[in-house]
Amino acid sequence: MAIADLSSLDARALSQKLASLAGEERNVQADFLAHLDELDRRRSFAELGYPSLWEYCLRALHLREGAAGRRIGAMRVLRRFPRLDGALRDGRLCLSTLCQLGPVLTEENVEELAGRAEFKTKAEVEAIVASVKPRPAPADGLRKLPVASAPLPLAPQPTQPVAAPVDGRAQPTPASAQPDLARSTVPPPQPDASPSRPSETAQGNRPEVRAASTDQWSLRVTLDPQAKADLETLAALLAHKIPKGDLASVLKEALRCAVETHARRKGALPPARPRNTAPTIPATSPRAIPASVRRTVWARDAGCCTFTAPDGTRCGSRWKLELDHVVPAALGGPPSIDNLRLRCRTHNLLHAEAIFGREHMERCRGAALGQG
Repeated sequence: MAIADLSSLDARALSQKLASLAGEERNVQADFLAHLDELDRRRSFAELGYPSLWEYCLRALHLREGAAGRRIGAMRVLRRFPRLDGALRDGRLCLSTLCQLGPVLTEENVEELAGRAEFKTKAEVEAIVASVKPRPAPADGLRKLPVASAPLPLAPQPTQPVAAPVDGRAQPTPASAQPDLARSTVPPPQPDASPSRPSETAQGNRPEVRAASTDQWSLRVTLDPQAKADLETLAALLAHKIPKGDLASVLKEALRCAVETHARRKGALPPARPRNTAPTIPATSPRAIPASVRRTVWARDAGCCTFTAPDGTRCGSRWKLELDHVVPAALGGPPSIDNLRLRCRTHNLLHAEAIFGREHMERCRGAALGQG
């Protein structure tokens, strides 16, 4: 029916059509999750040029962060509990409800909790989840502060304490997704967060360290663009050590290195051991990659994954970068500039699977984890 014909429908007919479309939408949604699950199981996103399912949803399907997170989260829940597919199709459960229930669902309680959550609001489902597992502390994250226009000149005000503005909370990042500080959710500014006086602006933007518990503190600080870029770069460089990009862990590592550097400069710590000035002994292993080669490859590849899909899609990820041998070292490939390239872990593994086979690589990963 054309949009122009909708005006001819009475209220009952319009409602019936909406109910029918809602059912079709839920069925399409469930089918979408089934296809997304199959693509994830095959890791087909890597062949298509994306480092993760999260990046595929954002860049190929053009979903926004919240929509991608809900669909990936719901897909993972349905993978564990396929019997919830019917409740999603008939509207008893929705994507958000599945994502909220996911962390607390088990084979023993899935029927009970799913039944209790049917047709419930987000707040009601939160209460159900909290009854099973207490709510954790807010997730770490970055948010963009609203840019306030310059306040009008005011008459001098008497000095008085000013309460700090209420800070919005960033939405938690889904577990399946690959961590990215640049995509932290930006909540809307709170009504009382807009400064009305210069004194409030200074008070609201100053760094704060508040006790969150007996052994934890909450840090609030405003970053300029360069500091934010440096923090994202550090998180990417530490991706192997801190795989989930936990902001607190990244800051802890940065502070530890800075304290050591400046404490030694001030004489508060003994100096580091002097480097051996004697000629270095060449590495005997043919797989050893000289530092100069690493630096050259990193600069040539601009510090990002070079994988390009057949349709020209470039990965470009900076997360968990590794030096990949074009001709594998196991087959005699040299650690030379021409035989090395930067690849994210996903596409390094894809290259290895193409040469040695997926089953062989899975056995190798199992053996490395002590499972083989």
